[in-house]
Amino acid sequence: MCRCFAADLDWDAIATRFDVGEGQADSSALPQSSYNLQPKQTIGIVAQDTGGRRHLAGAYWSLIPAWSGGKELPYPTYNARVETACDKPTFAASAKSMRAIIPASGYYEYHGRRPYYFHAPDDAPLLMAGLFSWWRPPRSRLPWLLTATILTCQAVAGPATVHDRMPLLVPHDMTAAWLDRTVDGATLVADMQAGGVELSRRLAFHEVAAFGPADNGRSLIRPLRQVAAPSLF
Repeated sequence: MCRCFAADLDWDAIATRFDVGEGQADSSALPQSSYNLQPKQTIGIVAQDTGGRRHLAGAYWSLIPAWSGGKELPYPTYNARVETACDKPTFAASAKSMRAIIPASGYYEYHGRRPYYFHAPDDAPLLMAGLFSWWRPPRSRLPWLLTATILTCQAVAGPATVHDRMPLLVPHDMTAAWLDRTVDGATLVADMQAGGVELSRRLAFHEVAAFGPADNGRSLIRPLRQVAAPSLF
């Protein structure tokens, strides 16, 4: 699972990386640099509209399906299992044709109560696979709310020593297909899992100090200092 991640990113560089057109990146709605993004906060996502244009936008991190009668669902939706996302009513429509990429500097997983930080060895942005949905209250004239979830898969290698789930990463050669709304998501799952899992095998990770919801800053990802056992001689 992934319920906390870091995003200290150059949004202009992300927009360039994904060929987001001029005027298709809403910088005012994108989150400020954060090392402690939590569910129900605003995160940045890259997604494609039905006309094939790519957008970089801020999204509410907990997917709300368009048919939901309220903003609060009786179960968490900040993560979706890739193995069942195409079949679950909450995520099926999004998995079919509303997929997103959620850039991150790194993410945290917990082994019991001990947090670990995962990141690329060269600290390049991680491209987490996500789904999105537009929602607003029924019979309302309020603006539509863009919402999103992060897909997770079975953990392998190093990540599996910390937690049994991990975010599914998008291989660079599959970003176009993943964002393409004309491609049925069910046809992408097998290839995505194979390529994404290989990327996760190469991640660097280390234990960090415990932190609370209000804590932030780069100090959160500092490796936890291990206290050496005293020498008797």
